[in-house]
Amino acid sequence: MKMILPLLLLASACAAPARAAEPGNGGENGRAAFTLGAELDAAYDRGIALMYRLEFDAAEEVFQDVIDVSSSHPAGYFAMTALYWWRAAQNFDVQSSSTDYEAQFLRHADETVRVAELMLKSGDRRDHALFFLGSAHGLKGRWFALQRRWWKSYVSGNKGRKLLRECVAINPAVYDAYLGLGIFDYYADTLPGALGVAALLFVRGDRVKGVEQVRLAMEKGRFFPTEARIFLIDILTRHEKDHKAAMEESRLLRESDPDNAFFWLGDILTLIHAREWDRAFDECMKFLTAHLGTKHPWLSQQLSLVYLSAGDAKLALNKPGEAAAWFTQGIENTAYPAKGWVTYCYLRRGQAFDLMGRRQDALKDYRTVLARDNFWDSRLHAGKALKAAPGFPEVYRQITEE
Repeated sequence: MKMILPLLLLASACAAPARAAEPGNGGENGRAAFTLGAELDAAYDRGIALMYRLEFDAAEEVFQDVIDVSSSHPAGYFAMTALYWWRAAQNFDVQSSSTDYEAQFLRHADETVRVAELMLKSGDRRDHALFFLGSAHGLKGRWFALQRRWWKSYVSGNKGRKLLRECVAINPAVYDAYLGLGIFDYYADTLPGALGVAALLFVRGDRVKGVEQVRLAMEKGRFFPTEARIFLIDILTRHEKDHKAAMEESRLLRESDPDNAFFWLGDILTLIHAREWDRAFDECMKFLTAHLGTKHPWLSQQLSLVYLSAGDAKLALNKPGEAAAWFTQGIENTAYPAKGWVTYCYLRRGQAFDLMGRRQDALKDYRTVLARDNFWDSRLHAGKALKAAPGFPEVYRQITEE
């Protein structure tokens, strides 16, 4: 099963422009440390933690307070941009959901650009202005890439890369900027669609350099180490196929906030990719025990993914009867039936029925898939299965394809 760990580029906010550190007074080798003041840094850390716990309304209050206090600084506006990216990412498997948040995401991104450009013209803390300006363009590029709008993705991403390069040239201590640089370098060298546009324009990415830059942001960044680790887990899993390293990074992520359900869910998906079927199933059971019946609106939307993961683990172990029961729970025990995860529960249950010799039941599920929105080639797989029942090797291939 494919995995997308939603990525976001976060930043901190300030009530007033931070003063550059003097040599020997808080900077690194005389560089201006990327800080906005102890009090505001701490407040923003709280907002970021709330966002990672999917407490979006509470996080938005924090970020709005930042804007109210410092409307002339782009950091608060960029935080709002990231927040709406994050809201949309949690429900990317429902076709209508991304458009629900797209307008607000783009509005906040454009506002970040406007305020950052004004700050840049004023000459005040150019490193801050360049960082937020470049990050806003880079995040828009990521948005367009997820929609496979490669030209727009390239234009925004490349603009962001140029601005972030200028930022670290002025102040190399802004280590958080290396995350955006690493994302561009890595994807320009690995994604076929993006690479095609880049190659046409004689632009090349650098996969190895991209990983190094992401690690630098993870190890030395002030505000982005968690985001960098999430991105690193994603590329180690889906592209580098270094599952051992991905599981270690996922372990460290969970240890950073043991009660964080999103981090736990990411750990389950990492285990699925690593084909650690028994461990993945055990973690699904623990997750459901801890969160079943949750009233948290955003977390409850992800429960169908946990049922799907449990079923996939059993199906990969060639236990179709047990798998079908878990897929049925994913279909029936959800308050969000339109989600793509539910579509895949139907598809996988149909495949489990076929492996059990229950062809008529399987055909019913495949037809249901065809009547639903297409998600990750769900209609393609269902259409083929209608013509010929898939065997276990084909089902296993689909579960493990990345």
